[in-house]
Amino acid sequence: MLYFVRMTAMLQKFGFLLLSLCVYVANAQEGLTRLGELPPAVTETSGLIYFNDVLITHNDSGNEPVLYEIDTLTLTVQRSVRITNVQNTDWEAIAHDEDFIYIGDFGNNLGTRTNLAIHKIAKQAYLSANEVTASTIYFSYEDQTDFSNNGNSDWDAEAFFVLADQLIILTKQWQSQGSVAYTLPKEPGTYQASRIGAIENIGLVTDASYNPSTNTLVILGYSSFLSPFVGIQRDFDSDAIFEGIDPIDLGLSFTQAEGITFTSDVNYYISSEFFSRQTPNITSPSQLFSFTLWTEEEPETLEPPVNPEEPKNPETPAPETDNDTLIIYRNSNDGLYRYEVTTDKDILTQIIYDFSGRIVWENMFEAEKRGVLDIPLESALYYFATYLEDKVLAKPFFAY
Repeated sequence: MLYFVRMTAMLQKFGFLLLSLCVYVANAQEGLTRLGELPPAVTETSGLIYFNDVLITHNDSGNEPVLYEIDTLTLTVQRSVRITNVQNTDWEAIAHDEDFIYIGDFGNNLGTRTNLAIHKIAKQAYLSANEVTASTIYFSYEDQTDFSNNGNSDWDAEAFFVLADQLIILTKQWQSQGSVAYTLPKEPGTYQASRIGAIENIGLVTDASYNPSTNTLVILGYSSFLSPFVGIQRDFDSDAIFEGIDPIDLGLSFTQAEGITFTSDVNYYISSEFFSRQTPNITSPSQLFSFTLWTEEEPETLEPPVNPEEPKNPETPAPETDNDTLIIYRNSNDGLYRYEVTTDKDILTQIIYDFSGRIVWENMFEAEKRGVLDIPLESALYYFATYLEDKVLAKPFFAY
């Protein structure tokens, strides 16, 4: 009983470490949370912006030329606005700036379209009526010369964003699984979009969200197996538009992620379109997710003293470094996971969390510096945490 009381007190003392680990678990998944299914009116959602405290989305090819406002709490349609002077040939993305909403009618799976367009709507008109008219920006790609139908094309596009006085379009290359960036003016007219950059083998890019206040670009897409990803470029530079972008898997399967928008410097929404196929039999509903972008903490800079003194003893040893480490690995012979902790401190307890923060294993009274995890684990991402006297050592690992 005394030992149990002592352990309870120690765990209470280090309760803040458990909280820190829960934050760590959430950050490792970039805070991705499923909020629920979208209403039937927008099951083919293909773009997303956040304006006037609501989400605005639209459906893609062959649907009505209508924008839908979605309440973020109830996930219901609160209002719809029809654009009366245009058709929805293949609306694939939506973007906005301070004064206007832009709708990308540039879906082009077969690469045959010669009527690519971006429709421009004044926000003041949008807010004051449920029916509005749009002006249109027509364009073609400066380097597309072949408009024949060769099946899935590299001239499709589902993503764009506003950058100052221009629009940046990111193509969805079905053949090469890359993306090319093009720029064109955001004023009505007819233009050739100029190529400004490219990236190879990123996957199928379906949307992009640029936050001018943080100068951060987030690209959304999915792999050929419908595994969604994001790519993040901080300190965005249009002269190096894809530089440093490395796709990060969101941990979802068979989800056709189509829309992304920011609501603050770190908070985003992601929408997915209804997806169904017969062989194999797979159905994925249209859904909404919240997504938290992790922040990069700047390392603390220590300023030297104004009048540094000469060391009295030049052979004074350097301060001790922190050698507390944790490793976890899968043994190829027996398929079991092994862990090793290197520390001179007492181990209070050891816990395995799943990606949602739920405890799936706990070793409180016989915590060891070396051991085997002889427990059943479903294929998923987990976090192994070792609680020391003054910190938590935590490592993610994937069971398969």
